[in-house]
Amino acid sequence: EFPGVKAWECRAHLENKFLLKKLPGTIKWLKSKRPSVVVYCPIWNALHIYKILSEFIAPEGATIDDFCTLYMRSQTNQQAIDQLCSSPYNLDKKLFEEGAPVYYFGREPNCAPFGRTLGKHGLVTTISSMRDPIYDTLEDEDALYMDKCGSKLVALYLVCNMNRFHFFRLKCHLGACLKKHYVGPMLGDPGQKHAATHKAVWTEEEQKLLIQQSEQVHRRRSMLRPGGNEDLIDIVAKAKARGRRVVLVSLGTVVTSDRAAFGWKGTGLGESITGKELVQSVINGVIDALGLFSQSIQDSVKADDSSSPLLVCACGQQPDALEGMMLPPNSICRASVPQIDILRCMDSTDLFTHHGGQNSTMEGSFAGVPAVVCPTFSDQPVNAAKLVALGVGVKVDRPTKSGPEAVESYRQQVADAVKKIVNQEEKFSAAAQDLKKEIAQSGGEEAAEAVLLRAI
Repeated sequence: EFPGVKAWECRAHLENKFLLKKLPGTIKWLKSKRPSVVVYCPIWNALHIYKILSEFIAPEGATIDDFCTLYMRSQTNQQAIDQLCSSPYNLDKKLFEEGAPVYYFGREPNCAPFGRTLGKHGLVTTISSMRDPIYDTLEDEDALYMDKCGSKLVALYLVCNMNRFHFFRLKCHLGACLKKHYVGPMLGDPGQKHAATHKAVWTEEEQKLLIQQSEQVHRRRSMLRPGGNEDLIDIVAKAKARGRRVVLVSLGTVVTSDRAAFGWKGTGLGESITGKELVQSVINGVIDALGLFSQSIQDSVKADDSSSPLLVCACGQQPDALEGMMLPPNSICRASVPQIDILRCMDSTDLFTHHGGQNSTMEGSFAGVPAVVCPTFSDQPVNAAKLVALGVGVKVDRPTKSGPEAVESYRQQVADAVKKIVNQEEKFSAAAQDLKKEIAQSGGEEAAEAVLLRAI
């Protein structure tokens, strides 16, 4: 959007200037509130500089070494570091000497951010069997954390299994001074609203196209023809009451967004199919596998009279999301759906096809629903691998080629993955139920609350 100015160069020059500007207000606010316990995310609470690895550096042909060199040579950054290391902040200059903004992580446990003051508790919103193997055993980790307790800070680890770099950073961060508590997902109450899209800019043409799409029957209610007050949750609950399989397809908010590399028109960081092709191929693959265009369904007076699976798809708010697609009558395809509430209606005989994002991974596991995982970037391949290892899912990797043949091959792979779970239902169902029980035992919000009260 700004020709001639590379985003990663801006961040490299200004990163610690941002930190310097933010600290006074943060400290003033904390002093005014004088909290007994602080709950924060150490990964995202800082400026998360290395996000540029996937968003800016690689597409522009730069490397992390380029960034680090520019970072260390930046006069703006060096002036900010000098101020951060003097009164009233008095940070250790060693934190900034590794060629990156390491004020919140370090390469060794004893040089992690702000020494031993990081905190004594870490709330990890997953379970031990789905953790990243920071050390060989939980006992080894716990021994270290018990040894290195700090102040009354509770670090909330919302992201605990990212790509290789993020994993390294988290390893250093956790190794500093925390006792980890695996509390599992904290999903809130039924009916709560959640983020549904990253679609930010609408042209006049896109707005018109979206209005046209919204008038199509599949965008609003499919052929289920619900009553005036009947919502999607009621439809899913009714399908389950009739013994039907429910299949939910939801591929997250990034691949359906406007983001350059990983969004609707992007192909990741290399050659691949676009986000649009990926989403449509997954939906089409599920339809192919379930045979949702069978004559018996077409002949039904109402699709909800059928005993066939009910397909629910979240396709994002791109105006061409359904372009060129033929959806069967027993399907509902909307821009967004109440994912957690739908999963609460589902069980281990159903199927959740998703992208392997941390939220979807934990929500599907919480509900005990087998998964077909179609990862695209970041932590998603790691999460997919975990579900495969636990026996609750099948993974379909994003293609490394582009073009019609790659699209068709990917569609077929998704269909094969769905068929595998359907044909081996007993095996996947049992594993999903076991995982559900383990997550239920982790405690969720109640366990997290107990940790907070102990910290006080």
